[in-house]
Amino acid sequence: MILSNLNLITVLVACLLVLVGAIALLRFLFAVIYATGNTNDTLLLELMNQAGISNWQALQVKSGVSSTAIWSLRDGNINALKLSELRDIANALSISVENLLQKLGVILG
Repeated sequence: MILSNLNLITVLVACLLVLVGAIALLRFLFAVIYATGNTNDTLLLELMNQAGISNWQALQVKSGVSSTAIWSLRDGNINALKLSELRDIANALSISVENLLQKLGVILG
């Protein structure tokens, strides 16, 4: 009985260590991702600053698009966005869709 309890404790401690290790790895990966930023962050932050938008959450609220759409824009994955989402983001940034697409390098100006 004592041996069985000892084995159970050993397994639980091992599981706990694996869980703590996984959490530490995820924290490290997220820190690296957030430290490097996204493809269009610098440009978008400049446009947001000009429009008086302080952060990504504020851009999401002002434009009315999903956080997924904001991430797609930040990552440069413009094809994932609907035209209506691009229009809403451009309106929030107080620029035209054409101007936004030019600044993002999607179309030549």
